[in-house]
Amino acid sequence: MKEVLFCLLLAFASVTYFVGLGSAAKKGRKGRIDKLYFASTMCSAGWGLFIGLTLIQNNENIAAVLRAIGTLHIFGLLICFTDMLVYWSGIRGRLKRWSVGFVWAGLILYPFLLIRSNVEFEMTSYGMAYRIKPGALSLLYAAYCLATALNLLRMSARMVRRSIRRRDKDIAYALTLCVVIVGFGRVVDISLQLLGYAAFPISALGQYIAQMVLCRTYLFYNSSQVTLQNMSRFVYYSVDEPVFLFDEAERLCIVNNGATIFLGMSAEECCKLRLSDIFVLERDAFRFRGSKNRVEARCWQRNNICSISIDKIYDDYKDIIGYIVIVHDVTERVRMLERLEREKQRADKANEAKSAFLANMSHEIRTPINAVMGMNEMILRESEEPATLEYARNIQNASKALLVLINDILDFSKIESGMMEVVEEPYSLKELLKALLTECRMRAEEKKLELTFQVPADMPCMLLGDEVRVRQILLNILTNAVKYTVRGSVTLRVRYEKVSDTALDIAFAVTDTGIGIKEENIGRLFGKFDRVNEEQVHAIEGTGLGLSIVDRLVKMMNGTVTVESVYGKGSTFTVCLRQRIAGEELMGTLEESSGSHRQQQKSAPVFTAPEARILAVDDNKVNLTVIRGLLRKTQVQIDCVTSGRECLEYAARQHYDVILLDHMMPSMDGIETLEKLKKLPDNKCRDAAVIVLTANAMAGVRDMYLEKGFDDYLSKPIEGAMLERLLAKYLPAQYVRAGSGAQEQQTT
Repeated sequence: MKEVLFCLLLAFASVTYFVGLGSAAKKGRKGRIDKLYFASTMCSAGWGLFIGLTLIQNNENIAAVLRAIGTLHIFGLLICFTDMLVYWSGIRGRLKRWSVGFVWAGLILYPFLLIRSNVEFEMTSYGMAYRIKPGALSLLYAAYCLATALNLLRMSARMVRRSIRRRDKDIAYALTLCVVIVGFGRVVDISLQLLGYAAFPISALGQYIAQMVLCRTYLFYNSSQVTLQNMSRFVYYSVDEPVFLFDEAERLCIVNNGATIFLGMSAEECCKLRLSDIFVLERDAFRFRGSKNRVEARCWQRNNICSISIDKIYDDYKDIIGYIVIVHDVTERVRMLERLEREKQRADKANEAKSAFLANMSHEIRTPINAVMGMNEMILRESEEPATLEYARNIQNASKALLVLINDILDFSKIESGMMEVVEEPYSLKELLKALLTECRMRAEEKKLELTFQVPADMPCMLLGDEVRVRQILLNILTNAVKYTVRGSVTLRVRYEKVSDTALDIAFAVTDTGIGIKEENIGRLFGKFDRVNEEQVHAIEGTGLGLSIVDRLVKMMNGTVTVESVYGKGSTFTVCLRQRIAGEELMGTLEESSGSHRQQQKSAPVFTAPEARILAVDDNKVNLTVIRGLLRKTQVQIDCVTSGRECLEYAARQHYDVILLDHMMPSMDGIETLEKLKKLPDNKCRDAAVIVLTANAMAGVRDMYLEKGFDDYLSKPIEGAMLERLLAKYLPAQYVRAGSGAQEQQTT
């Protein structure tokens, strides 16, 4: 009998021992539960082994030592159970310290178990048996075992009560079963000994049942945790994207749920397919350097466009044993990008069509305006009749107003298309303000308004910035102020503040006593094609683009524009710009150029050059007449032709100092004419300056013409004074004599 019990206990101990070693041999970082489980298996195996050895002993002294060692393993197993329950039940603070401390306190009673006189041994049919002698210490030991069992049962019950997830409840029930088997089995064993019965190793055998339950609980706990061993399984089957696993021969081995849904097949059917049965791939898609490759492919089954990520799988010897292929269906994204590309192409074509339309309209409108304004300027220069001059001045004002509207539309188109650029060059703010004062005073006088410019005399006037855009901003605001003011005054106040030795902030504030703006309409001022108070201003010309252009230009120059207005009393527009200082000259006194508007129209030419020769080329004879009339007083010799072919013929027969060449001409335009002129073998005008005259005023055309080889650019409608200044720049110096007009300009 004792041999059978010994073999049974030895077998259970061996199995438990090897199970514990197996858990310790697993790769990966060991957590607290892993360590406690290993310790519990060692204690359980030791308990059974030493109790079994006690059974087969004939010497009571040896049996007492083996029993004492086995009992020590019982304490260890109780400590492991307690720590597991504390960890799994989440006990913290004082309760944790009391529970763990109580079971460790049992070691104080261990010396009682070692005292030989407290234990009686006797030989029975099942081997060497023992029992604890009754006494105070025996009762204390029995009470401790009962209290320990109840404590473990309390913690397991607490875990059952507080568990929310089914997994945690299953673990709690399993631990409760272990506590009942080990703890209360030990209590029954001690109680029988105190009643005088020899101990039968029933609790030693029962604890193996508890160990089997604990083993299953431990395996279940590990399988339900995210660990390095099971993480790949969770991730692999939870990924929505199709995942394919190929071996080193590119045979499909495993697919995930996403792949079966993607192909519309079962996993078994998918694994019968070859790579070429699924994707249209490059031949060497799996032959790449590094560990990852990304290619584009199409799926045979659904004709979808896919982005495929291929990762190599290596063994411990760094040899490739397979490939993981993750498929991203990008069909919708690619189609959306294709749609966006088509929309972009349509938008680009529409933008090109708009630009072409505006360029064409600019040419078509500016050509007759050039004739109107040119002929009208000749009337103003030559007529002596007051009534005729009054009519001519009205025509001039209307033409300039029409030109402003056209320029606003073209400028807004340039800004919208991003073709407007800010070009910084040195300029004189004093001269700019004088020109603005001269230009705006005539309009103010017509409405009997007082126009005042207040500029600090100690302000630097030589600046570095875009003079054209600064002038355009101020002219727009001043013109608006004059247009919307019925009586009173318009005042431009200039303030400045130096921010460094080389830069200053300038504030231009234009104040009027006009109709003002309602507070709710101020936010609409800078909108395109929007005019506030339309019921009051419907009779005033304008497109509603002026302030929108001002706002865009100011932002391009990193400045700000603000508005303050009282409805019915007037408005103040303030533009703040930062400009760099380009010289030490100060503003001084701002004086308007002397002479009235009528005197300016009848002023003498800037220069005279009777020996100079000019060739004017334009298919519109009226434009040629305008050029002749504007340059009559300069005494320059002018030949006029109406085509590029005639231009080449004249250049081969006669030397000219300057050629004024129109761009848009039939059969041979200005650019083609210039190219052939430069290649003309008998060209007698190789050193002549070629200036393009064009009605095209779109953004970038000046740079385009200069790149094509023209020496300068002049847009229509042509102003007489500007044309004279341009010719004075390019005519040979020996031919040019300063006229009285130039002397008057120097005097003023």
